[in-house]
Amino acid sequence: MSEKKISNDLEILRLYQEGDTERALKVFIDEYQTRLYSIAYQMLGNHDDAMDALQEILIQVYRSLPTFKGQSSLYTWVYRLSSNVCLNFRTKRSRRSQQIEFDESLLQSVMLPVERPNEDPDKMCESKYKQFLVQQGILKLPETQRMIIVLHDIEGLSVPESAGILNITVNVAKSRLHRAREALRKIISKGFEVKGMEGVGMISIDPTGRLL
Repeated sequence: MSEKKISNDLEILRLYQEGDTERALKVFIDEYQTRLYSIAYQMLGNHDDAMDALQEILIQVYRSLPTFKGQSSLYTWVYRLSSNVCLNFRTKRSRRSQQIEFDESLLQSVMLPVERPNEDPDKMCESKYKQFLVQQGILKLPETQRMIIVLHDIEGLSVPESAGILNITVNVAKSRLHRAREALRKIISKGFEVKGMEGVGMISIDPTGRLL
């Protein structure tokens, strides 16, 4: 973890502890929003659901961070919270809107703009279409396999970091990652249809299992 990131995390915690929650939330969003949106988008597969999940993540952070006890690093805690929101997003969606009460004007005032990704394959260049198809393949995985792929292969976290976020052992994380890559390889090798387009073009997986 970079010194700048550690400094930002400490600043977030200091501001929360001092009661300056609005400024703390702004610093937090500057540091984390882009990555948290990326995780939500990769897990849920579309912009609207990703934005709903992102807002719930930020609300939960706003409510829970003052009680953060530092038993793990801040980013591990944040990613764990985010993974739980994404994994439970669809099953809890109907109840969530009734339970959450929050000053949305505060959230909207500090959130960074989020550009809607291009989700129309007909308008994508080859590289973007390749990325789109990889994501579509990932969405066909079971959620626990999807999450380890997103954290490790898409977000670039190490196996120990991913294990800490998912609250599993390193060996379990390695095994889950291996099974996820094998499952994704089978999905890609068989090909699948996206909005009338068949096959997976130039997508492949190298001998180590990393996506190409």
